[in-house]
Amino acid sequence: MQYILEGTTKRYQGNSSCKYSNFKPKENDLCRYGCEFEFYIDTEQYLYSDVIDALTKALYELTSADILVDEISIPHAADKNHCMQIKPDISLEDNGVEISVPISTKEGILHYIQTILPLVEQYGYTNEETGFHIHMSTLGSSHIDFYRFMLLCDDAGLLSAWKPRIGYSQNVMDILSSHTKQEARIIKTKKGTIWNLERIDPHHIEIKSIGGTDYHKETERLMREFEIYADYFTQALGVVTIEHKRLLENHKQMLDSMDKEAKGRFASALIEAGILDS
Repeated sequence: MQYILEGTTKRYQGNSSCKYSNFKPKENDLCRYGCEFEFYIDTEQYLYSDVIDALTKALYELTSADILVDEISIPHAADKNHCMQIKPDISLEDNGVEISVPISTKEGILHYIQTILPLVEQYGYTNEETGFHIHMSTLGSSHIDFYRFMLLCDDAGLLSAWKPRIGYSQNVMDILSSHTKQEARIIKTKKGTIWNLERIDPHHIEIKSIGGTDYHKETERLMREFEIYADYFTQALGVVTIEHKRLLENHKQMLDSMDKEAKGRFASALIEAGILDS
């Protein structure tokens, strides 16, 4: 396989003979999706560079998109979100990497979950530091009700379904539901806390609730939860239903019953996650 060097990034031209659909969203599709797989390369069994080469060849069979490979830094190509990427992950140790997929359809994300997780199993492992991140975005004119989305996900137990990765992915709802005042104070003052739900911009949300040791062995569960998240995301774009009003009212009543300090901690968490504007 030939590549062009762009700084420290190797660009491999996409596989025009790929047997799979390109899974590119159509121009009028309301929603776009992406995902990232964090894991460690098993350097006790393999040479790091050999695994990077093997992953590149394997991914070439899964997509017609260009593949960007960088062992030093995150690729900066203008079209990087439309490419498959293998890159270092700054939250992981030296042998930690991340595979991110091109902007895709819902069917595309299901395809990548099914085909990339076996590669993680073959060449690496996951632990409490690693996670599977989901990106969901809309066309520029569409309004996402992030608060409604958060409450729908929490009501379904999605935000607490996986063991919290303290320092890597903290449940934004735990400020109200799980922590003592002392624990919440530590979380509030800790720098760099990453919440499991984050608004990247007004049209883009990232979900970091899934992950932990051996998460890559839960293919069916990841697919199922992704589809539920996608359904709630679509709901958060539509009209407010009676069920949505119930969730919002119940949560308002819960907040009204909390003391001022708890409310402040929760508001701070939502602002940090970008769910509420400061």
